Order: sequence, then structure tokens, then C-alpha cells
Amino acid sequence: MKKTIILLSAIIGLTACTEKMRFDAVEGERLVGVSASVTDEYIRHEVILSFTEPFYGGSPEMISNAIVFVVDDLDTVWYEESDMPGYYYSQNEYAGVPNHNYHLSIDFNDDNGSHHFYSESTMNENVEQIDSIRVKPFVFNALEIKDMLGVYPYFQTTDNPKTYYMTRVKINGKDIGGDTLTICSLFETYGYAGIYFNGPFMASIAGEFPVEGLNQLDSLQVLHPGDTVTMDLWSIPRDYAHYISEIASSAGTNPMMGTPSNVRTNIYPEGKAVGCFHASSLRQCSVIY
Repeated sequence: MKKTIILLSAIIGLTACTEKMRFDAVEGERLVGVSASVTDEYIRHEVILSFTEPFYGGSPEMISNAIVFVVDDLDTVWYEESDMPGYYYSQNEYAGVPNHNYHLSIDFNDDNGSHHFYSESTMNENVEQIDSIRVKPFVFNALEIKDMLGVYPYFQTTDNPKTYYMTRVKINGKDIGGDTLTICSLFETYGYAGIYFNGPFMASIAGEFPVEGLNQLDSLQVLHPGDTVTMDLWSIPRDYAHYISEIASSAGTNPMMGTPSNVRTNIYPEGKAVGCFHASSLRQCSVIY
């Protein structure tokens, strides 16, 4: 009990402070930030390059004039910088292929010399199709959440128990939470791989599973008759799933909370970069509410 009282006193003392504090942080070496992906959509794919921000914020410095390309099992795809510094797009549209391994290569020069960064990712198989989705009251483990609608998809899962699925929902073509990864939902089927998701067998042993929730008290998520609800279902690699999970768990600005380490990355050389490169496949399904 004494430890609890001491802890509560410390919390009260911290929250009672009104004077703005500024830590004398020692700036470490700037890291390179990489955001890159290959999907099975026939599009011009994107790579974004920048340096990390200073401790107290500010606009990140974008990295221009880099040599960027992606190599798969057959071809080399070259990227060129757009009118926006640090944003690189494949010279031509192309679609990734499941079970292919993709290698990302980045080279650039600055006042500190020449730099080379690299990564790789394999595109996993996705479900053949999403047969349908339903939007109805959010019920999980027989508990209904008031003012919440659930998005329930129906599809045949892959036979791979290690498949990671990521979902995002759009209302009338607009993401309900913007571009941030923290609003994505992640799930696995574990020992139930190969079953029909939300089908009779799954419902009989575990109940139907809403992969997304729409809070009807949030103006951006409120549904009206005639609205179109679209669900994206991605099959993503394991390291990208962990990357998203760690971003979500470390979100926030409170220096007393969050994870005490950097979010993991698959960009190398080790300790020189942050971000992630991933290859993933996409399925979509829409319904009119």
C-alpha cells in the first residue's frame, strides 16, 4: 500500500506542474527514414526518403538525387524522383507477384560521403477473394458495444497459419482515420487457417468476428443510408505486422509513457535507418449501407 501511495503522490506531483520543462537532449546521429512498398496493384509504386527529425521536432529534411531501384526474381524496376523532394516513383506502372522476393536498393551522396541502404521482402499469398462484407451492430464474445457498428467480412482463408492480415475501411472512398498506420487492424487465423472466415463453423466455435469498428459518435465514421463501405484486406509479411504493432503501441507525446526503444526496422545497415519496406497483396470488397 505504501508503494501505491508513493506512486500516486508522484503522479499527482507531475500532473500538477504548470511550468514548461525542456530537456537538454543530446542529438544523436541522424538516421535515414524509408517508407517503401510493392503491392500486386498495377500502379507506379512509391519510395519516400528523408532524414529523421530533431528531438524537438521540425520538418524532416528530404533526401534528393538518390539512386533507387527494386529487383525481383526476374526484373529490375528503376525509380525516379518526382517534383516533391524525397518522393520517388517507379518509372512505369507494374504489379508485384505473390511468392516473389523483392530487394530494395538506395544510394545517395551528401556532405558525409556515400551511403547505401537495402532491404528485402517476400509477397505472401492472399485470399482468392472477399465474397462479401456486412455492416451490423458490433458484437464480440457475445458483448455488444453501444454506438458501434462492426464490419464483418466473409472469405476463404489461406492454408498458411502464419498469414498476417491487415484491414482498413473507407466510407465513400475516404479512409476513416487518414493515412496513419495506427488505425489499421491486424489479425491472424492461427490454428483455424483454411477455414471460411465468419462462416458457420467459425461462428459455432468462436462467434463471428468484426475486423473493424465504426464509432457512430465519431463524425468521420457515422454511416448514413446509401453510404458505400469499402474494406481493404492485405496479406502482409510478419516483420511489417510487427512494425505496425510497435508504431501503434508507441504512439503519443507523453515522455513518461510508451515503449523505451526504437520501433524495429528491416532497413539495413543496422542502426543507420528507420522505417520499413514490405511487399503485400490486396483484396477489396464494398457494400452499400
